[in-house]
Amino acid sequence: MLITLGRKEITKSLEEVGRQLGKSRSEIARAVEAGLKAQDMFYEALKKRGEEVLAGLGEGDRGFVIVSRPYNGCDEGVNLNLPKKLRDLGALPIPMDFLPLDKVNLADEWENLYWRYGQKIMSAAEIIRKDKRLFAIYITNFGCGPDSFILRFFREAMSGKPYLAIEIDEHSADVGAITRCEAFLDSIEHARVTEVKEEVTVVDDRDRLTTTGGGRKRRLYIPSMSPHAYPFAAAFTRAGIPAEVLPESDSDTLVYGRQFTSGKECYPCIVTTGDMVKRTKDPDFDPDHSAFFMPSGSGPCRFGQYNKLHRLVLKELGLERVPVISPNQGRSFYNELGEVAKNFDRIAWRGLLAVDFVLKMTRERRPYELKKGEHDRVFRESVDRISESILNDEDIFDVLEEIRNRIHAIPIDDSVRRPLIGIVGEVFVRTNAFSNNNIVAEVERLGGEAVLPPFTEWILYTNYTRKRGNLVNRDYKSYFVTWIKDKVQKRDEHRMMQIFEGYVRNLHEPTTEDVIDLGQPYIDDSFEGEAILSIGKAIDFVRKGASGIINVMPFTCMPGTVVAAVMKRVRRDLDNVPFLNMAYDGLEQTNTVTRLEAFMHQAAQYDRRNRAEKSVEVKAAA
Repeated sequence: MLITLGRKEITKSLEEVGRQLGKSRSEIARAVEAGLKAQDMFYEALKKRGEEVLAGLGEGDRGFVIVSRPYNGCDEGVNLNLPKKLRDLGALPIPMDFLPLDKVNLADEWENLYWRYGQKIMSAAEIIRKDKRLFAIYITNFGCGPDSFILRFFREAMSGKPYLAIEIDEHSADVGAITRCEAFLDSIEHARVTEVKEEVTVVDDRDRLTTTGGGRKRRLYIPSMSPHAYPFAAAFTRAGIPAEVLPESDSDTLVYGRQFTSGKECYPCIVTTGDMVKRTKDPDFDPDHSAFFMPSGSGPCRFGQYNKLHRLVLKELGLERVPVISPNQGRSFYNELGEVAKNFDRIAWRGLLAVDFVLKMTRERRPYELKKGEHDRVFRESVDRISESILNDEDIFDVLEEIRNRIHAIPIDDSVRRPLIGIVGEVFVRTNAFSNNNIVAEVERLGGEAVLPPFTEWILYTNYTRKRGNLVNRDYKSYFVTWIKDKVQKRDEHRMMQIFEGYVRNLHEPTTEDVIDLGQPYIDDSFEGEAILSIGKAIDFVRKGASGIINVMPFTCMPGTVVAAVMKRVRRDLDNVPFLNMAYDGLEQTNTVTRLEAFMHQAAQYDRRNRAEKSVEVKAAA
């Protein structure tokens, strides 16, 4: 947030700190100015020294640029003192910040690389690739989220020029790293770099919602993230863009996903990559009449880089002519969606909302059904009915009443109430049954009732952050568009809610602002993304009677890891409600079922204790 907003926001933040320390505004302003001036002088000194080092390299000399983030490249403990060891081996290590990084223009090639040091790393790649004397040693650390994508982008930008990537964690020993450096130096010594590519062809990052080209109409493939994908695809089809939901993920998904990723990317990226590649392998796949849908974002979550990686995978498959349609949810999302057709976004929104409400009612009743599988059958038919109503331009509110009555007619036995389990976390893994090993069904099998945030919570949150960004950037036109869309969407939500009034217990959802207020004491709202939503919603669930909270996340997920850490304090303030953190990477984990069983046992005990205490309170009041 600070880097995005620049000097003004840094000054404002430091002024707040200074006031807490009893300093006057003028003292703070002078201190900030002195600090920023010293930082600028330091950067200038780096560039000057870099110019001297590069000028001293002869035609046949070799320089090894340490490509890294400061906490990796400049900390002798973290980087195993590799720069010194390189000098001992007779090599010349050059800090990345010695290079003229600010002279490289990445606007076209890597339009949406929103991590500041990611931009510097890619700038370094451009300089190193073009200079025969320079070679890269990329130092990263285990679990670094941005690097899981940037390493792939770096390889693409290097365009075949050799480099060494070393991943370090707390278990790393310098012996292996030294051996790898020695082998790399030896290979470079005997390598003959005869040609330097001045430009690298990078897959276009600016595809939006144009699915026509050369007179062709393309079929748009939607990721099978959740049942919400079906009415979303129906909205595209109704707008004149034939759309189809990709088949549900399976074991082949992971085979293809891992084949075309490094395994370090977040799990949803591996799953969506695998589903995309799986479709391209089908005999009837037509590259000239196909496109894939994968929205983008503006950070800090890695999600905004999925579409770029998908483009690189398609390029690797020889299918670079297949576009990836990627409206940016963090910028002019509604302007881009508006290019599809008039009212497309509202039609799609109503479809997503409808599935949310039907899911909410289904989850409340399914654990108590007398005939197993009946709610699942009706739910699948309901999703088809919602999609059909969109295609046929029917009144979706009438259709929802029809669906509500069908679900309500399914016999249930709710004489015994199960413990309520709130499930929060990363939105893809949370809603995709394949990715979370069908955790909702497991909670129900073990005697619980699962409650989840609606999928549309994320869309309303992006409205909130987009409006804030519009105001900061003084883009009042985009702010007004989002403000209007937000009002209309909430009005549709309220109207649908009335249909289910009296049929669903936990019907009412807090506003985005309410969720943020609940999470604000534990994590600041300036750290945008799912972390504050998960914390705030977990608190909301407990206040509504949840006897346990499960945080589902992809393995190494940045926001998910923050939630897991912060929840320790949240639990303490919530009477130590049982909490379980579940990280998924697609690999079988023998202890998963055991952990879930133990958690459900704790939740059941917590629920019985709370019910007993409430019973005592009621008797005392009587």
